[in-house]
Amino acid sequence: MSAVLGVSVGTSAVRMTTPKVCQAVEVGSGRGAELAAQSIGVLLEHEDIGATGVAFGDDLQADAMHQAMALQRLHNYQLVPEAAAVVALLESVGQLGPDDHTLVLYDLGSSGVTVSVVDRYSRTAVAVRRSDVAGGDLFDGLIAEQQWHDRGIDPPADDWAAADFASRCRTAKEQLSTSGAAAVSGDGGLILLNRERFESLVRVPIEGSARLAREVVAESGRSPDLLVLLGGGARIPLVQSLVPHWLALPTVVPPEPEMVAAQGAALLATPVEAPAEPEPVRTTARSRGAHRPPRGPSRRQLGIAGAAAAGLVVIAGIGFALDRGDDTSSQGEQHVVDVTEAPAPPSTTTPAPTTTTPAPAPVAPVDESEPEPIYEESVAPAAPAPRYLNLPAPIQIEVPPNIQLPPGMTR
Repeated sequence: MSAVLGVSVGTSAVRMTTPKVCQAVEVGSGRGAELAAQSIGVLLEHEDIGATGVAFGDDLQADAMHQAMALQRLHNYQLVPEAAAVVALLESVGQLGPDDHTLVLYDLGSSGVTVSVVDRYSRTAVAVRRSDVAGGDLFDGLIAEQQWHDRGIDPPADDWAAADFASRCRTAKEQLSTSGAAAVSGDGGLILLNRERFESLVRVPIEGSARLAREVVAESGRSPDLLVLLGGGARIPLVQSLVPHWLALPTVVPPEPEMVAAQGAALLATPVEAPAEPEPVRTTARSRGAHRPPRGPSRRQLGIAGAAAAGLVVIAGIGFALDRGDDTSSQGEQHVVDVTEAPAPPSTTTPAPTTTTPAPAPVAPVDESEPEPIYEESVAPAAPAPRYLNLPAPIQIEVPPNIQLPPGMTR
């Protein structure tokens, strides 16, 4: 049976949860969406995942996730708003009462704090604000400064030593969430810190985040019913006591406050089919009409042009014959015409021949559905082979008897 994957993308880590896997992958600067998509792709290669839900905080993060997933050629996923994911998880574990209509989500992560006022039934945020007034990285820095100044530990000499020292300060902070003192050894020296000293370092930032939460509630115009502490910072005892005091609200802390968004996204995830490949566009003769090269003359046009040329040749031949007749009469050759044999004297004016163009043969309709149009080559009409042609039957021209007709022509 296929499992469901839930993912949340933070500024410091990508968190992934399935019935078998629950892990966090540290994120470099500005690579949260890319790392999330790559991690999802690797997990899909080794696990039978039927649906994937990815929680997002805002539209900018949603767009980044869409682009990153497209680069990995991943389509079976669903983006889920963080507010909807949190509400779904809280309802599934029974941490919301019947009268809890408006929730305040206080999410204290590594880079800052996000406060949202959420309507439970619409699962939408009424008001949202984010600030870096408090955060896990800030708390780690305060611990490092305290160790350098109070305990005389030398600052790191290079980047690698600085990263290692920051990691050990974070470990000490996490230990203080469950114990009264922390001791973390390393190359730079032993980090020693108790909870009382730690709370004195982080009280001011936490109070600043609580003041921010109260301002967001006032901006929303709602009367909240419940405060929900989320993120890794929700495990700090001072946060659990100070923030509810400032807001004067009943408070719940989920068992895994940093995994709530990912778990809720898994609950809301549904399978998504890959988009169908677009069919190739078939180009027809009609659609290619705008790009069709100029067509040469058709067979019908060539036929008409040929007929016209032939008619001109006939007329030219008659004219040539008449010219010859005039030349012979001028040389003294006479021919007596009996009036009784010719009812009327020959006309000295040659009437213009009347040409009747035969009706063109019917042209078969062009099948425009043919895949490729057939273009005919433009061929100039050839001159007719015989020099003299017999005129069509309807045309009669009287020729003087003294004119000898060329071969092939009859009176």
